[in-house]
Amino acid sequence: IARRRGGGVSGGILSICSPSRLFLATVAVALTIYILSVRSILQSPSSPFPANTDFDATSARSVSVSSPSSDATDGSPVVIAHAISLIKCSKGPSVTGFLDAAAVLRQSIHKNSIHYRPKDGGNPPSKYSYQMYAIVHTSCAEHAKVLERLGYEIMVRDHPVKKEDVRGEWLRNHIESENCCGSAEFIKLYAYHLTKHPIAVHWDMDVAILQPMDDLYDVMIYPSDDSRHVEAKRKIEKQHPEDPWPEKVDAFLTRDITSAKPWEKVTGVQGGFLVARPDPGE
Repeated sequence: IARRRGGGVSGGILSICSPSRLFLATVAVALTIYILSVRSILQSPSSPFPANTDFDATSARSVSVSSPSSDATDGSPVVIAHAISLIKCSKGPSVTGFLDAAAVLRQSIHKNSIHYRPKDGGNPPSKYSYQMYAIVHTSCAEHAKVLERLGYEIMVRDHPVKKEDVRGEWLRNHIESENCCGSAEFIKLYAYHLTKHPIAVHWDMDVAILQPMDDLYDVMIYPSDDSRHVEAKRKIEKQHPEDPWPEKVDAFLTRDITSAKPWEKVTGVQGGFLVARPDPGE
């Protein structure tokens, strides 16, 4: 709804805007209400996610209680690591927004896991469990407690690659002026250290999961001759369908095509979404 100045009763009337704008306005109102609810949760001294919410554990940190091993012979679900990075904290309002986003992301991952029980009584949407991690830069350590209350296991780290350690001269001279966070953004690489999990997914915080990613996990966990691997691979759309699959898939990634010139000739990995096999040697 938009206010139009002049004319009508009392000098102005309310005009109904286009359906698309009305939809966006509705989404904005709903998101505002959700964020205000999240903030009230964060300010509460009690458990942030009581049992009568979508989180069916007594505390947000106790959801992933099963073994992280990919060997599910004991009947326990495989636990996937989901990691975010908090890198820059110099602007207070933006940090508050990111913390709100971390709650939204965590909720969406929960609703696409084995722990979520649909209200219609159906089966969980995924066969995989999850554990949340927050890789927090040392300059942002003061915000770690809030993320911990949201169910994130905290990893406070300094950036593993300093400017003076960069070998390429051009990158060494320009790394700190790159988008966002310069060399501090290398803390995302610590997702490869989550070796007690068969798979680690690194996310930007400004996203929400809309459906399970079991197909990606199945391809990475099961051997290539396993029917679950074969069926999952059939469902996945590749950027270049003509390229053959490797015998062993160690990562799924998206390319940062819009940051490359000319397009697609040389493209880097988009750190906001990476599904990887943890290995500290990589």
